[in-house]
Amino acid sequence: MSRQAVVLLLIVLAFGILVPWYKGVAFLDPRMIVAYACLALLFVAPASAEAFASRQSAALNKIFKVVAYGWGITLLILLSALVTINLTKWQGEILTPPLQVCAAALLFSLTASIAIAAFSAVLARHLSAGAVKMVLRFGFLVVLLAFAFSSRMPDEWQIFLSDHTTRRAITRLAWEGAAVFAVIAGLLLLLVVRQHGQWRGWR
Repeated sequence: MSRQAVVLLLIVLAFGILVPWYKGVAFLDPRMIVAYACLALLFVAPASAEAFASRQSAALNKIFKVVAYGWGITLLILLSALVTINLTKWQGEILTPPLQVCAAALLFSLTASIAIAAFSAVLARHLSAGAVKMVLRFGFLVVLLAFAFSSRMPDEWQIFLSDHTTRRAITRLAWEGAAVFAVIAGLLLLLVVRQHGQWRGWR
């Protein structure tokens, strides 16, 4: 078994079994579902940087393969987590998060993954694979720091955030985010096609 396969197996075991087993029914919180859906970005970002290191012409094929890889693993982890919850916390009926939350979160992660992969393809035309990874990692670091220091934000900002972390607000934000990333992804894909010469990228 390759090193990458072992790492993926450990990730699935940790996030698909151990975390939901520890969290219990609390795992079904919309914030947790959205966070899990966003795991796709952590798979897509480094994979896309590696995929475009060779700078070959099959850009669009690579984008969709990378997205299928990252988003597929995330879907597997989320399904494993839901199975774990139902096996360990069975209450006489199937436990699932609200369908709208799942649909919005997964669509958001899908469109964001496509945008990230397409952005990597654009950067790869001008930067090395290492530089692309550095740019993506810096972006994720900024997001993580924003979450880490959110408790030190002004009171007005914290009140605003608390008002936007209800189930309805999270679902709405996920739908809106999916729409925004869909537009961004579309524009970046057009740029990729243009950079790689009309429809050559489909080969």
